[in-house]
Amino acid sequence: MNDVLSALIPPAVVAVVVIVAVVKLVRSEAAARRRADEPAEKSSEASSG
Repeated sequence: MNDVLSALIPPAVVAVVVIVAVVKLVRSEAAARRRADEPAEKSSEASSG
């Protein structure tokens, strides 16, 4: 049983690291897109109102 766990731990660690990296990348891209959209919305509201 110990040999099975020792064989499975490294791929599990790599999988967790990859998942965390993808989540951070997606969140940062979404935040950048949100920041890029805000000034356009504010300027269109100011010109129309």
